[in-house]
Amino acid sequence: MPGAGRSGGGPDRPGRAAKSRTGRRWTNLRPAVVILVVLVLAGGAWGTVRYSPLFDTEKVSVHGTAVLTPAQITGAAKVPVGRPLARVDLGAIERRVAALPRVASVSVTRDWPHTVKIRVTERQVAAVMPDSGRFAEIDKTGVRFGTVDAAPQGVPVVNADPATVDDRTLRGVVGVIGALPPGVAPRVRDITARTRDDIVMTLDDGVVVMWGGAGDSPRKAEVLVALMKIKAKVYDVSVPEAPATRNTPL
Repeated sequence: MPGAGRSGGGPDRPGRAAKSRTGRRWTNLRPAVVILVVLVLAGGAWGTVRYSPLFDTEKVSVHGTAVLTPAQITGAAKVPVGRPLARVDLGAIERRVAALPRVASVSVTRDWPHTVKIRVTERQVAAVMPDSGRFAEIDKTGVRFGTVDAAPQGVPVVNADPATVDDRTLRGVVGVIGALPPGVAPRVRDITARTRDDIVMTLDDGVVVMWGGAGDSPRKAEVLVALMKIKAKVYDVSVPEAPATRNTPL
């Protein structure tokens, strides 16, 4: 019957359609709501970490020291103990520690929940130079970084005026030391460097090596190895294309 057909569920269709649209809207909005909730929770957690005393800086750990002491590192670092760890300026700490002459490199990290970790690499002595009754230590880059009372055994001594020698000359000297053949480097006892282009070495048995300038050092090292097969008092590799030997002292 016509009346029965109209009452067979037709009037409910608009309601079901509305619910369906609402469901779709909720489905579309659900990821955004989830993201919003996560952001709110994350923001609250970060605020807790950044400002709560539960994550205050309580300890400084130092690694990598040999000559320097941990106390010297922490003294230079000036870590703000008591400040929330998340708010500690690691870059500022690194700059303060790096200012120590003996420090070659430094890294500073957070070790949650309460520790600032400082790792240093100290400069290694490549040569020493007499300086006011002591010996200035020089690293492989030519930097003077400390002094010692006596020249360490096996470390070459650079004969140069510490008041006038420039960093370029010192870089040249240590560059030459680094380029020496393994059989020669431990034998170097004395290096005279009037300029960067006039470097002369004396070995432990009195043999003299005239190196000349610091340039082309790898080639000069190769020539020296071949030249030293000839017994002599003086080996001249200042011009590697025309090496020479002599048996008379300079």
